[in-house]
Amino acid sequence: MQPHSRRAFLKRASVASTIGAASLAGCTGSPGEGNDNGGGGDTDAGGDSETDSGGSGGGIEEIKVGVFAPYTGPFAPWGESVTTGSVLAKQDLEEEFGISIELVEYDTETNPSTALERMKRAVTSDGIDFAHGGISSAVCTSMGSWASDNGVSYIAQGASDSITGEACAEHMFSVYQSNTMMANAAGPEMAEQADSWYILYSDYVWGQTGQKVISASLEANGATVVGKDATPFPGDDYTQYINNVANSDADAVALIIPGLDARLATEQMMNKGLHEELTVMYHQFEDLVLWGIGEDAASTVDVGTTGWMNGVEGTDEFNQRIVEEGDTDPFARHYMAYTSLDQQVRAAMRAGSTDAAAITSELEGHQVSSPVNDIQPGTVYWRECDHQLIQPTHLVSGLETSEISNGDWKQWFTVDESLAGDDLARTCEETGCEL
Repeated sequence: MQPHSRRAFLKRASVASTIGAASLAGCTGSPGEGNDNGGGGDTDAGGDSETDSGGSGGGIEEIKVGVFAPYTGPFAPWGESVTTGSVLAKQDLEEEFGISIELVEYDTETNPSTALERMKRAVTSDGIDFAHGGISSAVCTSMGSWASDNGVSYIAQGASDSITGEACAEHMFSVYQSNTMMANAAGPEMAEQADSWYILYSDYVWGQTGQKVISASLEANGATVVGKDATPFPGDDYTQYINNVANSDADAVALIIPGLDARLATEQMMNKGLHEELTVMYHQFEDLVLWGIGEDAASTVDVGTTGWMNGVEGTDEFNQRIVEEGDTDPFARHYMAYTSLDQQVRAAMRAGSTDAAAITSELEGHQVSSPVNDIQPGTVYWRECDHQLIQPTHLVSGLETSEISNGDWKQWFTVDESLAGDDLARTCEETGCEL
């Protein structure tokens, strides 16, 4: 594989237009060229419509994709991983299908209104064929609802149950495991480790739905919730909430707080020494949160749920490609972006069309059979009733400092158990989704 960094990607994009210029109306990157060289991923040998390699593409030669990520704002460190995962998928797909894929980056700023305006520009002015990304569930819902209503396929990377529940949309799909899937994975282990829990959750749709399902899962497994606080997002000080936990009778604390806010809350918790007294659970845990603190922070993770981690068996080749391609060590968002682009393009090729209805028809009920299976072992498929990607969910915990590896990529956490998605997801009736 030829070296191809994010810096080079953006440099080539700026030849046509300066990144961040007013003429882009907030788009963080001009229509970028990505990497037109083939990637090194394995591909399927399947050739019918039941596999991800099936279909001739109906004459499709070029596809233009909107990549939506938080390049600024409270999730800013996460943005680069969405680009890198997309570029790796682009390389593999171009090599396999002999097509050209143009990636265009848009900064959501983790602001639903801003993200919506940039989605509108991407569709009406820039002419994208479809889109993926978002990270924040509120951002995903804002963009996805409009995209779907306007005949554009969109794959969200948020985890709120509402994306595949009451806010579901005809042409919106969700690649990240839902809050319920992660809560059902964590509940038994949380109850095993502690009897009484205090919950801190970000006061927006992801945190709100997260605390509901985690509270229910804890109680279903015999534990109790002795207190809970909704915290502003983004926030700049978690001291009062950490003091509330410390002054309670809780044996454990669940952090349903994302991004840089989770990092800040952890730092303040460690400064108080609370992590040494209580069991700590991180909902939708992502390595990048604690990489920004230091190795000692790894041991704060007693229980974590995640959609993917670089310690998942069989992922070394993918991990190596990530570190060669980008500037961030491998973590869940690389996988989510790779899978999103992989699946949308393959659906379009099977359908012979980039039309949203055609892509939706190909994705609904489709069992994934592509290089995705090499990096996410187990059954992976798109559920028809709510457009949720059903896939394994991973229980993780932190390593002691002496066990941490900082070789080709950071490995500070270990996968303790991987649970089948079908055993964790809500029933179709429970989702409240009406498509």
